[in-house]
Amino acid sequence: MVHSLWQQFPAINQQLIELSEYLKSTVRSGNTEIDQQVSDLLTSGGKFLRPGLFYMFAQLGPDQNKRQQRAAAAAIELLHVATLIHDDVLDNADRRHGQTTLQVRHGNRTAIYTGDFLFTSYFDEILQATDNQTDVQTANNIMKTILAGELNQLALNFDETTSVTDYLKEIEGKTAELFGFAMQFGVIISHGDTQTRLKAQQIGIALGMAYQIRDDILDFVADPSTSSKPVRHDIREGVYTLPLILAIQQDPKWFADHLQNTQKLSDAELLSVNKRVLDLDGPALAEQLAQQYTQSALQLIATLPAPLSRDLARLIQQLLVRHA
Repeated sequence: MVHSLWQQFPAINQQLIELSEYLKSTVRSGNTEIDQQVSDLLTSGGKFLRPGLFYMFAQLGPDQNKRQQRAAAAAIELLHVATLIHDDVLDNADRRHGQTTLQVRHGNRTAIYTGDFLFTSYFDEILQATDNQTDVQTANNIMKTILAGELNQLALNFDETTSVTDYLKEIEGKTAELFGFAMQFGVIISHGDTQTRLKAQQIGIALGMAYQIRDDILDFVADPSTSSKPVRHDIREGVYTLPLILAIQQDPKWFADHLQNTQKLSDAELLSVNKRVLDLDGPALAEQLAQQYTQSALQLIATLPAPLSRDLARLIQQLLVRHA
């Protein structure tokens, strides 16, 4: 089922409904049980945010080949889900989109190979979307960038010296670049002009940065009893996100004392760290930077033709008001 977010855009909503059906047939590893679980993950629970944005920007070019657009949109979602499966392994996550994760059901090794298989499926769809070697290379480069972003995060885990610059570089690679790729690839596949393509990428990166920062804020402010994602998970896993980094800058000695055994923090110690971050306004300060990225995206969107500029502005305002 396609997320209700897209019902306000009937044409995009219909394309995503068709994409959902198409994705059910794309994953064929030979293992029926795993194929079904991956199919469920691909078609239920998520917002289809990246393929939806792809379709919005695909309106900007003169070539409206629906088959190629569907393959490109499928590729984008396959790449996204492959990274989620690998993230779940790294994070020891129990649930994803309301389902028990692959590694809980089948073990880390099976989950890793399944994510790898989806990477190959990604390229299958890219090759159906375009035979232009430059476009294929662009698709290859984004995969490299995302994986490098994940490696950067691993390198920074449990590192109290992580800076704001380190953090921003990491989330740009692992999150924002895929938003930028989804939007610019819409222009590419529809043969839009170079200036529009570059603008689409800039909007996507700004949106992705704001989106990830706000997602990281939720780890500190969400109510564990109602949140759809684990709370205080990042601290436990040694992931130093922007609210924590900004709080550490204000009271480095306190955090040095309380994070020295991060890998063995008790629940009470996690609560103490979380409270100190809140007391020092870490989430509020992080929100200020998220708002700067949001405004950058909206300023660029305002230069796009109507009605896309209006639709995108409305969508982004909805997306970036995050709820616990």
